[in-house]
Amino acid sequence: MSRDKVVALLAMLGLVVSTACSAPEQPAENPQDQTITVVDDAGRTVEFDGPIESAVVANRYNSELIRAMGDIDKVIAVDGNTAQDRVYWSQFDPDNVIGKGQSELNVEKIIELDPEVLILPRNGNVDEYATALEPVGIKVLTVTGWDNGDFASQLEILGSAFGNEAGAEKVTEFFESTKADIADRVGGIEPKKTVYWEYGDPYTTAVPETSNDGWHQMIVAAGGVNMFGDPTLEGDTVDPEQILRTDPDLILKTTSGGALKNTGVYTPPADGEFASIGQEMVARPGWSELTAVREGNVHMITGFAGGGLGKIVGAVYLAKWLYPEQMQDIDPDEVFSEWLGLQGMELPEGHVYTVPAVR
Repeated sequence: MSRDKVVALLAMLGLVVSTACSAPEQPAENPQDQTITVVDDAGRTVEFDGPIESAVVANRYNSELIRAMGDIDKVIAVDGNTAQDRVYWSQFDPDNVIGKGQSELNVEKIIELDPEVLILPRNGNVDEYATALEPVGIKVLTVTGWDNGDFASQLEILGSAFGNEAGAEKVTEFFESTKADIADRVGGIEPKKTVYWEYGDPYTTAVPETSNDGWHQMIVAAGGVNMFGDPTLEGDTVDPEQILRTDPDLILKTTSGGALKNTGVYTPPADGEFASIGQEMVARPGWSELTAVREGNVHMITGFAGGGLGKIVGAVYLAKWLYPEQMQDIDPDEVFSEWLGLQGMELPEGHVYTVPAVR
C-alpha cells in the first residue's frame, strides 16, 4: 500500500473514532417543555406544561403579589374590584373584566379571553369555576393573597407556577422581615393592648377563620389583642354594648373611601371624608366615655393602605399607634412607600387619619 493511501486510511479511521467517541449534541431544554406541578391553597394539584404565560386574576391582593414579583405582564385581565382603580391598574380596562370579584366571575368572558389559568382566592367559588373551565382546558389555581397568616405559601405557589421563585422570595422576604421588625419591638409587651377594628359598615369586625381573618392577623402582628378574636363567634356584626364593656385601648376603622365597598384604591379619600366618618363614630351612644375616644386613639386607614403587602403595611401603622415608644425608629410611611415601589407607584398622602380626642 502506498504511503498516500496509508495516510488517507488513517485519516478516515481518526474521523470514525472521533465521531464514535463524541456524544451527540442534545437540544437545549425549553422551560416551556417542563411540567410544573403545584399544590394550590385549596389543596388541589394543578399541572402546567411550563411557566404561566397567560393568566386572568381575581382579587387585587393576588394581582399585587404577581406585580411585585415582576410577572404582571402575564396577566391579561382582572376582576372589576381591581380594575376600578384607574390610577393603580391603568393597564386593565374596567369594561373588559372577568366579573365583579372572585365569587361573581363571568365564565363566558374567561373562555373568550382564553388564558392558561384563572387565579382566585380560596373564598371564591373555586370548585364551581374549575368544573366550568376544565372542559375548555383552562386551569384554576387557588392563591389567597390576603392570607397573611400563611403568606409565604401563597408566594411559593405563585413562584412555582410562574417559574419565578426568585421574584416570589423577594416579596416574601420583605413581608417576613417587616413582620419580624414589629415583633422584635412589641412582641414581648405584656399586657398587650386591646383593639376594636371596624370595616365598612358600623359594628362590622374581624373574626378569626372567616374571610376577614387577614385583618385579625394584622392586629395580632401589630402586638394587639382583637377584642372579637374568638373564632366561635357567628357573623361579623358585633354587640355594640360589648365595646362599651371592654373599653378597648385603640379603635381602628378601615374604610374604602371612594372605592367599591370593602375594597381599596390608590387615590385617598376626598377631603373631609375621614373626619366625617370619625365624627359619626365618636358620637355613637356611650362612645364619649371610651378611653380610646378620650385619649385620641381612634384611627382610620383605607383598605388600600391597610391591606398592602398582605396587610403588613397596616400592621406597621397599627403597631406605631399602639406602642409609639417601642416603634419610634420605624416609619410606617417608609414601609408603605417601599411596597408601592414594587408596584411602580409613589406614596400618596391621605390614607391614614387620627380622629381628634373628645374630652
